[in-house]
Parts: sequence; structure tokens; C-alpha cells
Amino acid sequence: MRALIWLSCAGALALAAGALPSLALFALAVGMVIMVLWAAVTVLAARSRLNATRLIAEREIGEDRPLRMRLDLGLPERLPVRVQVRITRRAWAELEPAGGVVEVPIGRRGAYRIQPTRLRISDALGIFRLTVEVGEREKVLVLPVPDGGGQPAPAPGRAVEHTEPDGLRPYVPGTPVSRIHWLSLARGMELHERRMGPPPSGLPLVVVDTHGAGEAEVDWVARAAAGLVRTLSRSGGCAVLLPGESAATPVEDEESWRALHRRLALLEAGDRPARPPAGAIVVRFPPDRTVDPPPPLPPGVVPLPAGKGRPR
Repeated sequence: MRALIWLSCAGALALAAGALPSLALFALAVGMVIMVLWAAVTVLAARSRLNATRLIAEREIGEDRPLRMRLDLGLPERLPVRVQVRITRRAWAELEPAGGVVEVPIGRRGAYRIQPTRLRISDALGIFRLTVEVGEREKVLVLPVPDGGGQPAPAPGRAVEHTEPDGLRPYVPGTPVSRIHWLSLARGMELHERRMGPPPSGLPLVVVDTHGAGEAEVDWVARAAAGLVRTLSRSGGCAVLLPGESAATPVEDEESWRALHRRLALLEAGDRPARPPAGAIVVRFPPDRTVDPPPPLPPGVVPLPAGKGRPR
């Protein structure tokens, strides 16, 4: 577009030079045409010799962190060109000759496909421009940020740490620390660990309810549930019942917490759950609360359809 404007101006100057007549105006018009041609040759040569790669190091990030992509560029030093990367729909950021790190703020939980990154090559004056795409389509998972504000306290009852010895077994080296039954050691017994399948009554039950919730409201529920489950997983564990599931999932250590965190990233509005048992902690969107709509996605970030799962 800019090259056409320059050529149009050169044509107007040439017409004015012929009408006056003026040799100076004609020379200026010729000079503008030469500049456009030189800019086009320079940019086309740079595009043919550009070697660019993109690396996405992390496939799982939190909502509060931008997606970091490293762009490595290879261009002949003698070509006076600029390389820019698209950040938003209208904003471009200039890269160093060797490339650099670009941060793309997604800000919304879920599974996404990252499209090839668009680069723009232009001459030093920005007269002639061309765009190229770098990288392959890749999947990333954005995890909800655990929010501990305003969550109900765990229901009273028998905690996992108070399970009696008939629910224990001798300690096996390598068992996670969260499964060690320290109370038995304090009573003068040998070191024991809780069984892999403790009695259901020994774990607080967290029921996640997204019935009738909108997109932003489901995001709020996912963050609130993540905060509550994270707290409980560090203090003995809990069992979590997600929408559409008939059996609760135990969350007692770091591995099971990470697995549930990924599932909360893909949480959607569901049917009304069955009546929760007495003492269960129900996480649902409060009717008296309002939330802002989710922010728009940056260019090149496409949400994956439901059921696509976490990125590989």
C-alpha cells in the first residue's frame, strides 16, 4: 500500500514536471520510483534468504502469565531491512536482527491452538512490506489461577489424618510425604502410610456446580474450585466431583492435583448435579456476584473445540 502511494506521488510529480515544464520535478519523480524499486528488491531478497524459527517452551501456563515464544532470525547483515512481529490486531513490535522473545497475553483458561506467527519484513523507510508466517500449529493449555478468596471452610468431620490404623499399612520407601500417617508415629508405632484408597468419609468432598453458568461465570467457578482443592490437597487431601461425573476423584498429592488442575482448565457448563451428600462443599457461582466478560483473544490464538483435551 505504501509503495503504491509513493508511485502515485511520483506519477503526479512527473505530470507536473511535464506541464510546467520542470526538470527538477521530473528528477524528483524518477528518484522516488528508484527508491520504491530499490526497497522492493531489498525486501524480496530478504524474504528469500530469511531463516526464521519459533519455539514455544511451555505447553501449560497460568492465566496470569503470558505465553512466551522465542523467534530466531537469520538474515544477511548487509540487507537494510526491519523485521516486525504481530502482537495485537493492529500493533507490531520490532525484533532484533537475531530475533527475540515475544510475550502473548492470553488471559483465559482453556485449550488453544497457536497459529503460525506473522512477521512483517520492510525496508528501512517502510516503503515496501511483505508478511511471512513462522512456526507450526501447536497446542497449549491455560490453567485457571487458584483463587482462595471467599471460599467456604471444609465441612466438619473426620479428617484424613485421623484415619485409624486399620486403614493404614507399613511405610514403603518412596511414598509421597502427604500419604505418611504422622499420628501413628507420634503414638510410638512404626512409620505407616495411608492406603491408596482411603474411606470416602475420610476425605472432604468438593462438588463443582456449573449449572446455568455463562462463560465468565464458569471461569470464576474453575478458579474458586482450584483454590479450594489446592488448599485441601496440601492439608490431607479431598475428593472432587466435577460436572457430568458420577464418581469423585481423590486429590491427595502433587500429581493428582496437577491432573485435576488440567481438567479444571477445560471445565464447561454442565447439568444440575445430583443432591450432594451432607457435609459436601459445593462450589458454584454466587447469584449476587457479577464478573467481567473474558478478554478478547490475541491474533493467532484459536480456542479448541470441547473434548480436544490437553496439548501433547
